[in-house]
Amino acid sequence: MKDKKQIEISVIVTVYNIENYIRECLDSILNQEDVNLECICVDDVSTDRSLEIVKEYAQRDQRITIIQNQKNMGLSSSRNVGFRHASGEYLYNIDGDDYLKPGALKRMYSCAKENNLDLLGFSATAFFDDETMRGFGRVDEYVRKGTYEDIVTGPELFAKLINNNDRASSNMVLYFYRRDYFEKNNLYGIEYLRYADDSMFAMYMAAQRAMCIPDQLYMRRYRKGSVCTSPMKMYYLESLIVLFLQELQIWQNCNLDHELNRTIEKYFITRHRQIKSLSYRLKSDEAGTPLLDQNLMAKYVYKYFIAGESLYQEYPKEEDIIELKNTETIILYGAGYIADEIASILEQNQIHDYMVAVTSKDTKDKKFRGKKIYNICELQDEKEHAYVIVAMSRRHFEEIKSTLKRLGYKKIHWAL
Repeated sequence: MKDKKQIEISVIVTVYNIENYIRECLDSILNQEDVNLECICVDDVSTDRSLEIVKEYAQRDQRITIIQNQKNMGLSSSRNVGFRHASGEYLYNIDGDDYLKPGALKRMYSCAKENNLDLLGFSATAFFDDETMRGFGRVDEYVRKGTYEDIVTGPELFAKLINNNDRASSNMVLYFYRRDYFEKNNLYGIEYLRYADDSMFAMYMAAQRAMCIPDQLYMRRYRKGSVCTSPMKMYYLESLIVLFLQELQIWQNCNLDHELNRTIEKYFITRHRQIKSLSYRLKSDEAGTPLLDQNLMAKYVYKYFIAGESLYQEYPKEEDIIELKNTETIILYGAGYIADEIASILEQNQIHDYMVAVTSKDTKDKKFRGKKIYNICELQDEKEHAYVIVAMSRRHFEEIKSTLKRLGYKKIHWAL
């Protein structure tokens, strides 16, 4: 039976369909010397022999605990399961298809303990299963260029890394952290996040004592079928949006000085670019997971800023579009942003033959989406058969209603 009081390190291993790699990973953990550890393996409903192999190891080594998810939850949720079962003084997470170098955990523990660190970063060596994987990364991909061995706050270390154009936030496997700091600051990952789940931004922002050492303690594998070598999917974009919004809120609550904020803004610019780039690549795909339904702000951003859904979906409906296509004269009443939204919908439905009108008398030489803008009074001869779509703010409602009634327009629809 493990003595929970004396466990120095809880190593969380995430396991999903990695039967060809999990032995090497577990061997690298269990063969670490001079540390008292527990190894918590979280199986995310593997369909190959991964779980069977982990059970085989658990029978031989009592330091291994196996947790089986009841349904596939993804990497972020699986890590959270492991963290909640951990009892060590320090936490460390490893992906089950990678492995540790000899002496890695002793080096992490000694450095973190001696310096009373909340957060310790280090480097890794990348390697490739075969030559076809070399296009996805470099051997020095996870090696930091600078030296960061002074003890500083997490935000200060984060800013130093960014200013040096060095690896800052990504890859949780390259960090070692104190459990009470982790739990006190509620640093668990976002549930059901299936991409961008390695962001360390929250951990940096919460750390009072942090440093990065140059040691390459981890072996990072590039293989077929992993997230970083697989084709991009819509849930990657969804995850990035959810994470982006959460991290903006964390930043808002940090109360940092002007210089730190200026530097950290660079990180969010990079994140924003990732979202824009990925949204362009996945333009024709549809949202693919329940993640957005569980994150209302992210759902809003996706629908209206990424997918470009209309902000005025009450009108026109399908039956309105059918009627409009059979209407001889269509007047779009308004030439602002609401009218632009409605015009966009009309044109998407192949309705291009509409006139644009406003109340203002000064319409000379003005254009709206390439069309001449009329004064509504100029189109009065069309009042008997014209279909008028009012596309203006509700604050003008009474004025517009009175104008149209006075001019004698019969068929009026309000896109408000």
